Amino acid sequence: MTFSMEEIINIFILVMLFVMIIYCIVLNRRLKAFRNIKDEMAELIGQLNASTTHAQKAIVELKNTVFQEEKKLSEKLSKAAEMADELDMINQTGSNLADRIEKGLVTNRKATGEEIFGGQQSTDLSKKSLSDMELTEGNLKDSDILRENLRNVR
Repeated sequence: MTFSMEEIINIFILVMLFVMIIYCIVLNRRLKAFRNIKDEMAELIGQLNASTTHAQKAIVELKNTVFQEEKKLSEKLSKAAEMADELDMINQTGSNLADRIEKGLVTNRKATGEEIFGGQQSTDLSKKSLSDMELTEGNLKDSDILRENLRNVR
């Protein structure tokens, strides 16, 4: 069996065509898979865009909420600062008033030469507080004046 050159070339072309057909079938399968992946990717990108849009809206809402809460907090802080200043002023006024009352009692006792606290001289006044004062007949009048002054302050 001898093959002529023409038959050999025909057989070679048939083999090449067979290989080419198989390669086209494989390439077609890969292209179909690529198209499927492309469709899936398009769907995934659409979902990602929707998620991004939703996240942007959420960020805007969060910024608005933070701004509103910051505004409320700054209002509360300024009110608290005002109250702290007012309490400080009240505290200073009370201290000044207590000092004036104490100086008035010391001056009054020094002027009359009376004892203020059961058996102690007026020079020991700085060692005793007003709450330690004994209510004897001699200082009952002064304690009533002190109480009346404290009521007037309230």
